[in-house]
Amino acid sequence: MSRTHLNLLALGLAVAVSAVLVIWLLASGGSSTTPTAGDRPTLVSQAQLERFAGAVDFPVQWAGPNPGSSYELTAAPGRIWVRYLPKGVNAGDPRPNYLVVGTYKQPHAYAGLLHAAKQPGTVSKKIADGGLLVYSTARPTSVYFSYPGVKYQVEVYAPSPETARSLVLDGKITPVA
Repeated sequence: MSRTHLNLLALGLAVAVSAVLVIWLLASGGSSTTPTAGDRPTLVSQAQLERFAGAVDFPVQWAGPNPGSSYELTAAPGRIWVRYLPKGVNAGDPRPNYLVVGTYKQPHAYAGLLHAAKQPGTVSKKIADGGLLVYSTARPTSVYFSYPGVKYQVEVYAPSPETARSLVLDGKITPVA
């Protein structure tokens, strides 16, 4: 098996494992307190989200405040997901109908995206501040981005591929203050 095939296999396996982890975390229920690593999806206020973000060692990303939404926070070691749920939708709702912003601590995040951008079936675009956005044409509803020198990668999932891309390209994904 060639090195390219092994790299594609490893990338595909990483994406599949991440997808299974996200689905498991999103489907595993909720509680009423601010989560810690390993907890289930939890509905939190903006203030709770801000406190949580201040307690981790990498910048938790989100799409900013949305008064019409509840914030679902899910945490695992090195991985944080903020999901925007309409009022009345419970934490852990398994439907993929909602915006999710995931932040993944990775020591070589930008280099990983540069590598992924060279793979068949991917699209990449330069973004502000020297960043790079990458997505697969097979899964265009999830876009990934990072910047040179940072140790995290961000995934933006939206039911609409155009929404996922525009949130990143328009600079709407920022650290939780």
